[in-house]
Amino acid sequence: MEHFWLIWLVSVLCALCTIPIQSNVIRQQVQLQAAIYSTNKVPPVSVMVAIMIIQSCIFLALATAIGLWLMPSTGLRLWILDHWVSRAGLPFSIWSFWTVSIGSGIAVGLLVKWVDRSFFQQHITTIMGKEPISSRFFGFLSSFYGGVCEEVLMRLGVMTVVVFLAQKMGWLGSSYWLGIYVAAIVFAVSHLPTNYMTYGKGTVVTVWTLLLNCILGILFGFLYWQYGLEAAIISHFSADIVLHVILKNKTIESRRSK
Repeated sequence: MEHFWLIWLVSVLCALCTIPIQSNVIRQQVQLQAAIYSTNKVPPVSVMVAIMIIQSCIFLALATAIGLWLMPSTGLRLWILDHWVSRAGLPFSIWSFWTVSIGSGIAVGLLVKWVDRSFFQQHITTIMGKEPISSRFFGFLSSFYGGVCEEVLMRLGVMTVVVFLAQKMGWLGSSYWLGIYVAAIVFAVSHLPTNYMTYGKGTVVTVWTLLLNCILGILFGFLYWQYGLEAAIISHFSADIVLHVILKNKTIESRRSK
């Protein structure tokens, strides 16, 4: 558990980066609900954001603690952190680590953006007027949450648990791939509520959310297995920078109105 506080504190700081985004989304939802149900009372936006942040901190603590506890039994590693703290040897070079981590993130970000623009965007409109990540600045902030917090929750948490259980059941040969796929599916499904609130429920939104996030999740899980959690974090952050900053679209409504 020697890495617990470092991982948890960094992930909490990254979760705090989403406060402006969450405030914006919740404010829009409150306004939308008020227009439909004018008599309903809701807590202040600041209270609702604080509750969400506290919830995130608890989940991050649980994922970090459980993941680090089970990790030694799975063969999964924090290669770079162990090397940095205790000078443990690496099975790969630092150069290859950075090249694979950043390069894979950029590549999958470009792939996902191409699939998004080619097959889905023309069929999707917002129901709130704005996307949650409505600017490049918000995209930059969300990249810290995605890169760090989601990897702690999904890879360090979910994937490590699945790999551990699979190995205990004797599925040694398929344990890592099972962990990769299960974590990717959980990762994809976790994006459905927000996308349903933003774009409405429908087959296109469901397929769009699951397909694109599964592509990302499978890559990040593979990197966790082969290069350590740090590679998954850097790759995820790089992909989000491509998707939400460099190639950030204007809001769907503004694009369609032109």
